[in-house]
Amino acid sequence: MTLLVHEIVELYNSSEKKAMIATLFCITGLLVTRWVDSGHFPLSNLYESLMFLSWSFSIIHMIPYFRNHKNNLSAITAPSAIFTQGFATSGLLTEMHQSTILVPALQSQWL
Repeated sequence: MTLLVHEIVELYNSSEKKAMIATLFCITGLLVTRWVDSGHFPLSNLYESLMFLSWSFSIIHMIPYFRNHKNNLSAITAPSAIFTQGFATSGLLTEMHQSTILVPALQSQWL
């Protein structure tokens, strides 16, 4: 019985890690695609900023998780990433999801 419980827990932990990695790759792919498509770093509107914030929360959550350190910060970062991405994808108008040209003040090479 103990072996069965151990195997179920290991299966749960491995699927959790795989899901976190897949989610991180999907968000990274979205940000890179928008960067290549628009020609500038994807922080020009609220949608892109929230997706970048969600990506950052995911990174902050995953680094201590994969190092097997007990991290009390994950109680904040995991829900923050979920709610930020949820608000960005479903709480905003669909017009805000469109990539736009930067305003002239932000088109400087120094930024």
